[in-house]
Amino acid sequence: MLWRNKWSRILGRHVLDTFPAYLAPSPEILAAAMVRKWYRLEGIIAWDEETVRLGGALSDLLGLGWNSRAVIERCRDKAVMKDWLRQQGTVRINKSAVVEDAAGATEFQRSVGKWPIVVKPTAGSGSENVFFAQDRDDLLKYCQHVLTRGSGEVLLEEYIGGHEVVIDGLVDGKSDLLITDVWIYDRRESHGIPNLFYQTFKVHTSAAIFHSVSKYAGEVVEALNLRRAPIHMEVKVDDDGPCLIEVGARFAGGSLPILASKLHGRSILELAACHYIANLPLTGGDLDYSRYDQLEARVLHGVQDHDIRRIKAVHGVEVMELPSFEGFGVLRTAGMRAPITRDLDSAAWELYLIHQDLGQIERDARLARQLLKYE
Repeated sequence: MLWRNKWSRILGRHVLDTFPAYLAPSPEILAAAMVRKWYRLEGIIAWDEETVRLGGALSDLLGLGWNSRAVIERCRDKAVMKDWLRQQGTVRINKSAVVEDAAGATEFQRSVGKWPIVVKPTAGSGSENVFFAQDRDDLLKYCQHVLTRGSGEVLLEEYIGGHEVVIDGLVDGKSDLLITDVWIYDRRESHGIPNLFYQTFKVHTSAAIFHSVSKYAGEVVEALNLRRAPIHMEVKVDDDGPCLIEVGARFAGGSLPILASKLHGRSILELAACHYIANLPLTGGDLDYSRYDQLEARVLHGVQDHDIRRIKAVHGVEVMELPSFEGFGVLRTAGMRAPITRDLDSAAWELYLIHQDLGQIERDARLARQLLKYE
């Protein structure tokens, strides 16, 4: 649906062929059809969380020598990933366990010895169905919710405080990681829902946290045996340093790769394609970090505290005239529904700001929150 209604119009002229994978009875049949049509395939790059497993399976079947399905599985299933990294013993990993019943859940909390406990699905994304249990009743309630509505099994994790940091990058054929952009999430509570996305700040390369998370991310990628892939990693950074939340073998969601490309003055998507096809090593000279550091950037996430079944009017589109306005990631239009914000996918709107002056971004951010509203 997304290809048909949006991306075919934007990128269609660059696409030589399409294979409707959902119509194929099996990955084996799909791979055979691809080989018949394109006998010189260079690689498979999955475009979102739901396709990374299929990408790994096709890579194996086509003998492309990229990431195997086993490697991709580590990056898709949070429980498998953390178990693998824990066995390697090279990076800090918090306690976690997949549980099947109330006894298993309460036993895990006793082993951690503190609250809150993070409850999430093993294969979720976008902070969907992620909860923070403060007591036993919370724990069992959230486990049941994830079991019935989540994606995958119920995963419990030890809560780590501190900053939540995002690391995006590209991995070459030798598992060397080039960090393209780093961000800090600012999450807040609203209408009884904790940990909602409020805004996302870009981190300069000179910041101490940039260097600490970059080193940690490189160690994680090497331990996972990931190569020739984009990565989107989230970590928590407390007094003991970085600790992994999750890592996906894909680009960041939304339009964040486009925003990072504007910060560097060159397309990160194009850079990835060039390096993957030529199988070249990635170096710092591939991007313009001087330009990246000269610009401030922020992503604003709108919060909707009540449900609007059908939007009558959108107020505040004049934010497009603000000096730092760079674009909308999400903006609902009249006739659409504006649901209560519960996670990233249900954010009311998403707005990108870029400017050399941090003060200008601060002023524009305040004004945007005052103006942008649905009726």
